[in-house]
Amino acid sequence: MDVDRAWMIFTRMKEGPSRSWTRSGLDVIWDIEMVYYNDSRDPKDHPPQALKDMIGRGELGVKSGKGFYTYPNPAFLSPDFFK
Repeated sequence: MDVDRAWMIFTRMKEGPSRSWTRSGLDVIWDIEMVYYNDSRDPKDHPPQALKDMIGRGELGVKSGKGFYTYPNPAFLSPDFFK
């Protein structure tokens, strides 16, 4: 994931935002984002359909073994991740 690569390079952190989301659970992230949307009713605050599609496929992150990465060996731990 290019966003995670850039994040990790520029912040010198060991993981990017996608890892944080998948550790929490993409279903949890959806629920949090829906709270923001329900408060604002601004269409820009609605979480993306792609996230809902992932949840529908059971891709919840670490707890299901798949999300933005496949677990237990996510790609960002590979030495080739930055190539």
